[in-house]
Amino acid sequence: MQKKAEAQKPEKKLSTKVIKPGRKDGRPTKYTEELAQYVCDIVSSHSGGIPTLCKQFPIFPDESTIYLWRMKHEGFSRKYTLAKQAQAEIFAEEIIELSDSAKHCTYADKEGNLKVDQGSVAAVKLQVDSRKWLASKLIPKIYGDQKQIDELKGQNDEMLKELLALRAELAEKNKREY
Repeated sequence: MQKKAEAQKPEKKLSTKVIKPGRKDGRPTKYTEELAQYVCDIVSSHSGGIPTLCKQFPIFPDESTIYLWRMKHEGFSRKYTLAKQAQAEIFAEEIIELSDSAKHCTYADKEGNLKVDQGSVAAVKLQVDSRKWLASKLIPKIYGDQKQIDELKGQNDEMLKELLALRAELAEKNKREY
């Protein structure tokens, strides 16, 4: 019985490497300033997210690599944040185009009367709302809700007062007479 069990065991271990469909091996993983700048340039000039851009631009590293770079490289993180803010401007421009396209969301019924296609209008509204939300999060001072901006300003004013009070207290505590 033991010999049968031994005969059934595979001699080699099978590879556990998972290859994503549509992806070729060999995407760059090593961080370079040139590649990082290229990624930021593309992000700032396209409205797609990282998963979409990674599919569209084969020179990009895998999306998880880009997310890791944001955590590991402070300079890249700052550049990427600026690129996303530039992308918010693209979203704002797309909102106008999408809103204008809603006038084409019509169809002719059986009698030839023009009717509004509510499904298409809802889809355009979702696209507009998504871009508005993203823009408000990426550049809240420009595209954010005024109430939220006022609340943040109030919080900043309170923290500034506290910091100035602490600074004065420390200055008094550490004051030296000459």
